[in-house]
Amino acid sequence: MTEEEKADQLRAHETSCVLEGPPAEIDAGSEIALRISVSCPEECNLQGNNVRIADGEGAVVKEIELVLFDGTVNETDEFVVEAPTKLGEYTWTAEFPAQVRQGTLHEESSASFSFISKPHTTSMAVWDIPCAIVFNDKFKLKVGVRCSAECRLTDKEIEIYDHEGAKVATGSLGDVPWSDTTALYWAEIELEAPGAEGCYTWTVEFPKPDLEPPHEGAAYTFAFRTTRPPDHVVTVEVIDKETKAPIKNAQVTLHSCGTTYRNHTDDAGVTRVSVLKGKCALFVFKSDYKHFQSTIEVAGDATVKVELYFWPEVY
Repeated sequence: MTEEEKADQLRAHETSCVLEGPPAEIDAGSEIALRISVSCPEECNLQGNNVRIADGEGAVVKEIELVLFDGTVNETDEFVVEAPTKLGEYTWTAEFPAQVRQGTLHEESSASFSFISKPHTTSMAVWDIPCAIVFNDKFKLKVGVRCSAECRLTDKEIEIYDHEGAKVATGSLGDVPWSDTTALYWAEIELEAPGAEGCYTWTVEFPKPDLEPPHEGAAYTFAFRTTRPPDHVVTVEVIDKETKAPIKNAQVTLHSCGTTYRNHTDDAGVTRVSVLKGKCALFVFKSDYKHFQSTIEVAGDATVKVELYFWPEVY
């Protein structure tokens, strides 16, 4: 008896193959998380049978076993396949090949899915921009870039352009991500402020890097204010009203002539802020303490003692 004749004598069950989790778009070369379920009208237990993912050319990308059965549907565990590194649109297929078990032929079934393998996107962050910068002074800020697939971006270049579109600085991302992040690669950049007082908007650009898989570039605008040189130094000492103990890391803000200056107290509860002469609004903030607000007249170097009331937040 031929194999065809044997197959004709087998009981045959139709099957239905369903794919869960395929995305419409995926970063080139990234992992795609999938799960395949198979069922037949007779609610057969197909655990131990294999299913597979085939690419557009029919090559098997992944083969995996059905390991779960809930009395109706058979499933694989969640598994991953790698998206192509070449950009473009793809159609792959989840397949349950025809398989014989305990005298029953379960017929082949499949489910196709399409997706786009796209360039990795990048995003940027800029921080530690000084509140007020004396015109023509040098200042520093930090720039971070992150890939959507968390690729390593060490040594990739960033560029900074001023309000007139002129390139004013370049830098290279470091080899260690910013603390408490997994993939924000960063650099500290030194810049020179414009020579006139005012508000400015500059742009940081991350040009398309030479990476495989391909990556998109990114841009980020940031604003800052320049001011004339400060006239005087205000020393602010912050202590606990009851214990008279110094309060460290309290945020001290002075607002003077349209310019805001910020600093934090040191271990001795002291900070020094250079400001313009005239009236200044003084704000002191520390968690678990009642906020302080006052107005002072700055006509020369001055010292201000601030006593904060302990005021714990209730949750």
